Amino acid sequence: MNTRRTYGIRKRSAAGFSLIEVLISLLVLGFGLLGLAMLQVTNLRLTQSANTRTVATNLSYELMDSIRSNRFNAINYAGTIKAADADKRGCTAAGATGSKEQKKEFACRLLYALGEDATAQVNINVVNRISRVTVTLDWGDAKRWRSDDSGTRFSVSSDL
Repeated sequence: MNTRRTYGIRKRSAAGFSLIEVLISLLVLGFGLLGLAMLQVTNLRLTQSANTRTVATNLSYELMDSIRSNRFNAINYAGTIKAADADKRGCTAAGATGSKEQKKEFACRLLYALGEDATAQVNINVVNRISRVTVTLDWGDAKRWRSDDSGTRFSVSSDL
């Protein structure tokens, strides 16, 4: 009789999982997979933001190089360059040698790289015959994630 009791207990403990245990484990697994999905979405969003910041940095330095190469006419680059004012037929930098043509080309690049609300502000201050050039880019990268945000700004300065 003693052997039957131990046999019955062993059989009962080896019966497997109950339905409640299975449901709880599926619930925990579901929350884990939901967390991984949110992590992937956040990663994608931040990667896009980093990419636009890299493009903005490259565009700023490109405009700064154009100003350096044409330093005697640097004052002609001063002012605001708006992507919305760009020629929407396409960008062609082949014949852009003067400041006016380079500003038009840059507006076109702003439009296609950072969107229609992107602007570039070029300030030139001359102190003791040294020109300090500051290029500031504004675009709506942060507005994609928060509509009440003012946007993203990048600025670079150099002495000529």
